[in-house]
Formats: sequence, C-alpha cells, structure tokens
Amino acid sequence: MVRFQVKRPINIDAAQGIKLSKALDILERIVNSEGFRRRVLEHPGYTWDEGLTNEQILHRLIWGHAEPTLGALAVPRIVSFDYELVQRPWYKKLSSVRGWRVPGTNDIYTYVDVFEEMSAEALASHLGHEVVGHLAGEFDHPERGGPERDGSVPYVIDGFIEELAKKPSLGEAA
Repeated sequence: MVRFQVKRPINIDAAQGIKLSKALDILERIVNSEGFRRRVLEHPGYTWDEGLTNEQILHRLIWGHAEPTLGALAVPRIVSFDYELVQRPWYKKLSSVRGWRVPGTNDIYTYVDVFEEMSAEALASHLGHEVVGHLAGEFDHPERGGPERDGSVPYVIDGFIEELAKKPSLGEAA
C-alpha cells in the first residue's frame, strides 16, 4: 500500500486545500486498487521503462523498489512531497503543460489556472503523473511529445488514473 502526503502546501488557500485533499484521497484509492494493479501488469509495452518488467514497474511505483523485500510489503509506503501553485508566465499561456516536478527533489508545481479548471479527479490524474510516475517511481520520459513520451511510465500511469477516476468505484471494479 502506498500513501501520499503533502509536507508543505505553498500558495494554497483553504478551498484549494480541500480540493487537493480530495484529489489525494482519490489517487490513493486508485493506486492501491486491484484495477490499477491489473492495468499496470497488463499494459503491452512501456517506453523508458529502464528494462523493468511490468511487475517490477508496479513494485517500484507502490513499494519504491523493483524487488521489494517481504518486510517492506507489510508496511505502508508514504510518499511525501512539497506542493506549490504558481502563476503561469505570460509566455507560456498557450502551453498544454499542467505542472512539473523538479528532478532530484520532492518539489511539485502546478499552474494555478490549470488547478482551478481541474476537477478533483483530473487533479488526481495530474498528481499521479508527477507523484506516482516521477517521484514515487523515479521514472523519466522524453521532453518532447511523441510515441516514446506517450508510452513512458509517467504518461501511461496518468492515463490509467484518469480512466479509473471516471469509474464510480474508483478502480475497484475495473
């Protein structure tokens, strides 16, 4: 089991905090669901997977290691991160980027305009990409769009979470 925790919320008011909390709850329920596990294990081919099998990818996302020890499986993993809402610069107004993570840190950023437009489910998907794919799993992807980036672990995981968030049972019956 994996849990997600914001250590330092920055530039987040009370209403935004409620939405963030709801998104993290959705994300946890999805990532710990049988539907999510099945999607990760059955995916036909990831790109930028560091040569890991689907089972190793799942273990790295949930437990932080491709080959977790038996003792680790009995203890919930807590993935902590700092989360900040930032204003989008004028020169990026047309960008489709929702947010990013600074590699080598636990700092995750989301543009305020995107945050305000997203539902809690869409925010869970965005956080899934940044927190599960990048921070928890330490997977990367190409900078430029294309088939390799679309098939990378963070982007595929984002898609799974987005799909499962739309289901009434949040992935349990998927």
